Amino acid sequence: MKGRLSDTEKLVNMSSVEAVTNAQAAKLAAEAKARQDVANCKEEASNKVSEAITAKTDAIRLANTKIKAAKKREQIAWGSLIVTLFCCLMAYPAFIEDAWEFISAPILWALNNLSIYAKWMATPYYSKYVDGSEKLFAYSAGVAWLLRVLSFALLIASIAGISFGIYKLWLYYRKRWCNLSLRVLLISLAVMIVFGSSIKSLISINLVLILVIIQIVYLGVLIYLDGYYEDRNKASSWIQIQNM
Repeated sequence: MKGRLSDTEKLVNMSSVEAVTNAQAAKLAAEAKARQDVANCKEEASNKVSEAITAKTDAIRLANTKIKAAKKREQIAWGSLIVTLFCCLMAYPAFIEDAWEFISAPILWALNNLSIYAKWMATPYYSKYVDGSEKLFAYSAGVAWLLRVLSFALLIASIAGISFGIYKLWLYYRKRWCNLSLRVLLISLAVMIVFGSSIKSLISINLVLILVIIQIVYLGVLIYLDGYYEDRNKASSWIQIQNM
């Protein structure tokens, strides 16, 4: 009886040892499989990252190539446009003459009036008709200095106000620049160049001044259309129209 119990105990012990050994072996196998799975996942992730980086590099290279091609086409287009406008200006010089007048006339007017103003500042005077003829009378010293200060302040304020207004208008024009603005400018410029002589024969006005007036009117129309499309919740459609 004791022998049988001893044999049974041995079998139980052997079974326990075998179970522990099998469990440890299963654990080691599971750990090895897990490590292998992790390694496979890392390798797969690394491959995907490498593929993504390669795809990104290729996309950037392709985008840069397209950008360079677009810039080259743009440069060619602008070059062709400048050559065309230059040829038109040579064939129709009326616009060049008016451009020179548009630049020189205000400068000459300013210089002439500044000369008159400088003489007046030296000795402030006022004019008065006496016996049907205009005569000049100088102000008293106190009034003369008061007029000098006030007139100079008014002159500086006027120049600053006009300059600021032109600057703000230019900023808004740049901000609102789009393909539609380019088309309007080119069409109006082409009309002024080609049909400048005919326009001058109908109305005696500087062609560059007409071009400037057209651009100011165009800005006014833009402001109106901005509000028109925004009130109707069609701002995106208006943006598409401008950049067609």
